[in-house]
Amino acid sequence: MNANTPLVSIMMTSYNRAGYIGEAIESVLMQTYQNWELLVLDDASTDDTVSIAQGFAEQDARVRVLPAPQNLGITGNRNRGFALARGEYIAVLDSDDMWSSSEKLAKQVAFLESNPEHILVGTQVDVIDGFSNTIGSFAYETEDAAIRAKLLLRNQFTHSAILMRKTAEIYNPAVPIWEDYDLILRLGTLGKLANLPEQMTQYRKHASNISKEKRAQHARVHLDIIWAHKDAYPHYSLAWMKAQLRILRAYV
Repeated sequence: MNANTPLVSIMMTSYNRAGYIGEAIESVLMQTYQNWELLVLDDASTDDTVSIAQGFAEQDARVRVLPAPQNLGITGNRNRGFALARGEYIAVLDSDDMWSSSEKLAKQVAFLESNPEHILVGTQVDVIDGFSNTIGSFAYETEDAAIRAKLLLRNQFTHSAILMRKTAEIYNPAVPIWEDYDLILRLGTLGKLANLPEQMTQYRKHASNISKEKRAQHARVHLDIIWAHKDAYPHYSLAWMKAQLRILRAYV
């Protein structure tokens, strides 16, 4: 790798996140690990998201603001990031989430450098509200075997927490939602999976009134993902049954 090429590419997709993107970028800038590039992949925002990000880019050349000429959707925008990323490792940070530990990247890079059989490593996660107050947490398994045992039943990763090796795998455009979960399941066929035990990421939960139809759609997509990966992970039958029940409950 060229000495001027970053080891880590951070993909930050954004769409009308002017109220949050500054905090997200600041959480990258505070990292003790320095050999990174930040790709701000804006998806044709109509607010001040791009101008806020460009303000950071003017102060730090590692921040690259890359507006899309038209709205691509989350999958198309993230795949644009894969094509532009120069690093051997890819981190993801959504523009409304934050990294809460300045050691997050350093510890994850050290883990992957020391464990070449691993394809991906995440962290434990705190859940925050729109005002950045902690309202909960996600506790994930840390070891590969335990992660695999639960992965079809419940995703064991928050996407803004992961660092993965760059591979030929990209987000599947045919998966309309949960494209991140589908990618993780595919990556798990290429190498081992892990989570660090520390809380290092903050996932922002927004208030929403999701319709019954939308809940059912989410459950059906989960069902399709389970089916696609049924031969690669254990407990397929139980995961399938639970997904079917979620479809039924969506209409109750």
